Amino acid sequence: MDGFSKQWLFYPDYIVKTIDGQVWLIETKGGEVAGHSKNLDAQVSNKFIAFKQYAEKYKLNFGFVRDINEDLFINNTKYHEDMSHESWRPLSDLL
Repeated sequence: MDGFSKQWLFYPDYIVKTIDGQVWLIETKGGEVAGHSKNLDAQVSNKFIAFKQYAEKYKLNFGFVRDINEDLFINNTKYHEDMSHESWRPLSDLL
């Protein structure tokens, strides 16, 4: 719900099933180039919270994926716009 009590619908960019049967909801956002954010989504924090709650409720994995100079990073703990924060890990660490 937003400040006007309007509910907005959104869907993950990808639903991934790994070889071992794990299901991941993946949302992609603009990353960083030369230390400058490419993220254009003003609702990114709200979406992160909603995806996290949904994933916990249905026992799914989720993550927001962004790039730094074309290297992919994933965050599924607490959203931070600053990609130097420890919550952003290389995607290859999880998938």
